[in-house]
Amino acid sequence: MTAPISAVFDCTVFTQALINPGGPAGACLTAAQKGQIRVFVSDHVLEEIRELPTKLPARLGVTAEHVDRLLLDLAKYVELMENIPADFTYDRDPDDACYVNLAGAAHARFIVTRDRDLLDLMASADFVRRFPALRIVEPPLFLREIEAAFAGSE
Repeated sequence: MTAPISAVFDCTVFTQALINPGGPAGACLTAAQKGQIRVFVSDHVLEEIRELPTKLPARLGVTAEHVDRLLLDLAKYVELMENIPADFTYDRDPDDACYVNLAGAAHARFIVTRDRDLLDLMASADFVRRFPALRIVEPPLFLREIEAAFAGSE
């Protein structure tokens, strides 16, 4: 049996999964529910999820109740990391550093996001040298990685 892929999802993935459960972000959560992915979160990530109803337009339909259900579901399959060292800083978007630090502390192979500031880190030779085992990818590419990793193992 293939070992789960370790990943950190940024808040955009959780947001998109709430808005469109049938889309790529929703499929990423489904893969985590199936045990194909080890998803790591921190208190910071959980707080960002809790804040979604106040930050998103009401027309998207992300209510406090939806977020509460998501958090209850996540508690079944994500791994909470605590006391994460702030080894990485990111001047371009300081809030995004928490995802890199979380991935580093968890030894995650992927950060899954649609955030351009995070995705652009892969174009930095210094970043790639510092984190050679880490890839930052969008949900559709991550789903292809999962599919390739689990091809023939079921």
